Amino acid sequence: MEYITLGYILKPFGLKGEVRCKSLTSFGSIRFKKGTTVSLHNEKTDERVDVTIAKYRDSGDYYFLAFAEFPDINLVEKYKGFAIEMDKSLATVPDGFYRYDDLIGCKVIDYLDENRIIGNVIDVVKYSVTMNLVVETEDKKNVYVPFKKELFIKNVDLEKKVISINVMEGLL
Repeated sequence: MEYITLGYILKPFGLKGEVRCKSLTSFGSIRFKKGTTVSLHNEKTDERVDVTIAKYRDSGDYYFLAFAEFPDINLVEKYKGFAIEMDKSLATVPDGFYRYDDLIGCKVIDYLDENRIIGNVIDVVKYSVTMNLVVETEDKKNVYVPFKKELFIKNVDLEKKVISINVMEGLL
């Protein structure tokens, strides 16, 4: 089974077993529906425990979760720092959205000259409201391409691992 990381447990919150989490998903309300099974994973020891979402509350970059298996703070304290993961096959992405991991490694080419290779995506970063592709060029320079469809991003082909971009003056 392949997992994706949805966030990390930062600390317990309150006495009823809720936890404050750092969000790594744009789809918290979809991923954390009551009754959904997720996995708590200690990345250092590889300990893993499956739990059921009992409650979800969004708070911007953070969210609060409660698990059916841990109804009080004493039961959930030991999971501080654990990753919250989900089976990748169950974590579908709405049309027009992409997983960061799927974009990393894609070759980036010029939309108007498909033979012009700009480089490869090495990271995806978010500044304010704009997501940016970090593209490493052949001369090992990093350039940042705003992930704005139509304006900069013309086509994303995940099967071929190719992203076509509109190269505007000053972008590179």
